[in-house]
Amino acid sequence: MEAGAEEAIVPALWAQDTFIKKTGGSEIMGQMWAFADKKGRPCCLIPEATALFQERSAELLGRRLERPLFYIARCYRYERPQAGRYREFTQLGFELLSPDPASASRRSQALAAGFLDALGLRYQTDGMAKRGLSYYLDGQGFEMRCAELGAQQQILGGGAYPEGAGFAFGAERLLLAMQAQDLI
Repeated sequence: MEAGAEEAIVPALWAQDTFIKKTGGSEIMGQMWAFADKKGRPCCLIPEATALFQERSAELLGRRLERPLFYIARCYRYERPQAGRYREFTQLGFELLSPDPASASRRSQALAAGFLDALGLRYQTDGMAKRGLSYYLDGQGFEMRCAELGAQQQILGGGAYPEGAGFAFGAERLLLAMQAQDLI
């Protein structure tokens, strides 16, 4: 990851409100494993991690101007399992909390491309992808796709949000892409 990026530990269980506010009624909302905890508070198994960084950005930044973070998180979505789409998956990501989301997005996209290049993957980049999460500025972000995967060809997605920018990929789908291109 980016030089100086710190590891962030991401919990598996979190308040539903974070995802309701941050994802804006996206497809993820219908896929959350949601329930009440022992005190009756609405919580869920996390469906993705970026919303957590957005919600805690002021705390994570402290007095810093920007902060690069990476994470490995188990995520959960209630959907029909198929190749490349699982109810439980490992998300690896990078978030650059910054007051300059446009610059953070360019840096994130370059870092993502460098990572995939280092793996030897052949991929296509869509720098104007419409992302299904409302927290992305203008609903836009970037995606990197592996055509060999067919319908589930997105291997990485990200973009800018008010508190910075970042990207994430599912480890299982990345492995499928590497297998499809005979890299492993």
